[in-house]
Amino acid sequence: MTKSEYNTVQDEQAEEAGEWKRKLSLILSYSSKLSASSGLSNILRLIADETKEILNAGRCSVYLLDREKHKLYSWVSHGLDKRQIRFSATRGLAGATVSTGETINIKDAYNDPRFNPEFDMRTGYRTRSVLCMPLVNQFGETLGVFQVLNKKNGVFSTQDEEVLGLLSQQASAAVENSMLYDELKKSFTSFINTLAQAIDARDPMTSGHSTRVSSYSQLIAEQMDYSSEEMEVLNYAALLHDLGKIGVKEAILTKPGQLEPEEQEHIQTHAAITRKILEQIYFQHEFRDIPKIASAHHENLDGTGYPEGLKGEEIPEIARIIAVADVFDAITYKRHYREPMPFEKVIGIIVSDSGKKFDPVCVDAFLNLNIYELLKIMTDETDVSISEEAEEIFEGVTIKQFISLMGNNSSPVLQEFVKYYPAGCT
Repeated sequence: MTKSEYNTVQDEQAEEAGEWKRKLSLILSYSSKLSASSGLSNILRLIADETKEILNAGRCSVYLLDREKHKLYSWVSHGLDKRQIRFSATRGLAGATVSTGETINIKDAYNDPRFNPEFDMRTGYRTRSVLCMPLVNQFGETLGVFQVLNKKNGVFSTQDEEVLGLLSQQASAAVENSMLYDELKKSFTSFINTLAQAIDARDPMTSGHSTRVSSYSQLIAEQMDYSSEEMEVLNYAALLHDLGKIGVKEAILTKPGQLEPEEQEHIQTHAAITRKILEQIYFQHEFRDIPKIASAHHENLDGTGYPEGLKGEEIPEIARIIAVADVFDAITYKRHYREPMPFEKVIGIIVSDSGKKFDPVCVDAFLNLNIYELLKIMTDETDVSISEEAEEIFEGVTIKQFISLMGNNSSPVLQEFVKYYPAGCT
């Protein structure tokens, strides 16, 4: 070997060692980010983005396997929009990887009969080199497929396969754990919904109340820029806010006419009972405040509420949101002791109690809700469906704007509204 050849070999080895060092550094970063991530879509997006960078590729997709339908699907395909991609688990190179359980590494996609050019034709992308590897769990079951496209400086090497194998092991564990967590969360949500419906079913007059309160609360929280994590807490707390009514005497709960003072006091015990019951349930860390939140929806900003007489910031903000939604639903629906109120009176009660019972920030967010969104919730469990014409009439009209139209009997917004809210406007 000449000195020149020796130097060339040395340079190549140094370059290869440098590339390994770069990849290992990125793999460590990938591991750290993956362990700190939650939510399946976030995890898949992180895996795709990091793999693309580590392997110096043009695109990375992560497809999950739907075993029942034998399809591959993904919301994550780097460089495409966020729509879901779904196709048969027998098609293309990804399908071949599922069928054989083997890694596929090809230099020229269009020279391989297994390659499906449909995505290229739809997107204008030109696939060249492809590296596909199955995502396999600890039991050897295929969860999905890694598909990495277009190595930027040549073709995918044996080293790239080894690196993708390392990434795949970590990705499989993270994906499976997230999927199991999502299944548990679905079961928990289903249980909470069933529980809320069972509570409301004790009194036909309140059927659907907890679900509607949750829906109104979420609309208000959207106006207040709540995160998806905060929305989950709010949803559960709102659905469970009347859980304590399980301890209220049915004769009092369904009594026609006004309640006596002692009966009113008995009804009010439901808030404290709600907390007592919920504190017996194990909630994960992010949901630990639900017992306190759910039981505080009758606390008033000025400290005159119950069960603890909390005031101002002592009341959890989510409970302050639920308080507005709870009163709105209560006075827009028939109760044993009264008919639903005209809409102007409903809003008048909420506005007049702003700063006293209700948080002004929550009331302002409520007043900025769209009338159409409210009506959709109000009519959801009825035989009434809102027409497309009505949807166009209500488009962009907030509660605040709607109230300003009161008295204008020729307003098409008011005329259309009374078709869906029998108690009328004024």
